[in-house]
Amino acid sequence: MSETSEKLLYVISGKKEVAWLSFKETFDYLYNLENGLKEENTDKDKIKNKRLQAIRALDSLGHCDFNFSEDSSKNKVYAASPVLVRLPSAGFPQAILAGARSPATIQQLSDACQSVGNHINVEIQEQASELKLIPKRVALQAEDVRELQAIASSLGIPFIETPSAWSLLHFAASIDDYLATLKWANDSELSWKHQTFEPSSLQFKTIEKTDTNIRISRYSHPSRNTQSYYLWQDRMCTETDLDWGRYAILKALRMNVLIYDKRRFIMAVPASANLPRLLERALTLCSGYAATYVKKLPHDPQIQGFKLFSAIPPQIAEMTAAKLRQTLLQQSLNIT
Repeated sequence: MSETSEKLLYVISGKKEVAWLSFKETFDYLYNLENGLKEENTDKDKIKNKRLQAIRALDSLGHCDFNFSEDSSKNKVYAASPVLVRLPSAGFPQAILAGARSPATIQQLSDACQSVGNHINVEIQEQASELKLIPKRVALQAEDVRELQAIASSLGIPFIETPSAWSLLHFAASIDDYLATLKWANDSELSWKHQTFEPSSLQFKTIEKTDTNIRISRYSHPSRNTQSYYLWQDRMCTETDLDWGRYAILKALRMNVLIYDKRRFIMAVPASANLPRLLERALTLCSGYAATYVKKLPHDPQIQGFKLFSAIPPQIAEMTAAKLRQTLLQQSLNIT
């Protein structure tokens, strides 16, 4: 197993909080090291995409929290406190290790499991190969929930008996809750360079005029390397979060984009319509595996790129869709 995949989390865990610039430099160094590249030979766009992919994966796995603001100098990455998180799986109780981690963590966990009993199953697996610098999935299976509690107590960390996937879903806002918080204004269009979200392809494109009275546009600041997103409806506008804003458009147009395979317990989400953070974390903590990527599905030739979440119980899939006013598309996801 590659140890490089653990090093990024080790660094963040050791410092507890890391400035965004330091995170970028650390990620880029480790990425180049793992791939045998020199800095001058790095594809900047590719490494940026891998960095953004790592951010979402670390966040959704519960290892880190990210704080972004308009002032980039204040952007921070925080290591989450270590915790044993129960999975919403049938059969024997299972849990995964989330949060901060050190080079000694796995051995300490193994020792704690041995102290409870030889029957405790510890499974350590790499994440998907395309996920760069994402730490291994560390999962435990016991015969009784009390054994997982005893292991956590031995390590001095919390054990959350109620699966976090359920707790997060119940706590997370819905698209209606989010829209109710927005403050609309009768402002004129920004003069900045901008693109508009095209629902059919789920991509931002240069569009002169839309056929609907609702749209979300992405504006690029003329001097700073920042982007802002505004939701427009009937000549009124409001600044919006990108993830929520796209689902506001899909809700208004009654477009369903979430796919679920009830036989394989796989949920497919368009990569260009990422779920809001808490909903994505809820799906990820059904398995402890970060979402994997496929370029396209045969059912949706217009949409390029899907994220696949595994081990999703039907009730969680339905509840996630309901939060976004989506109706699940029931399809086979036999991806080879």
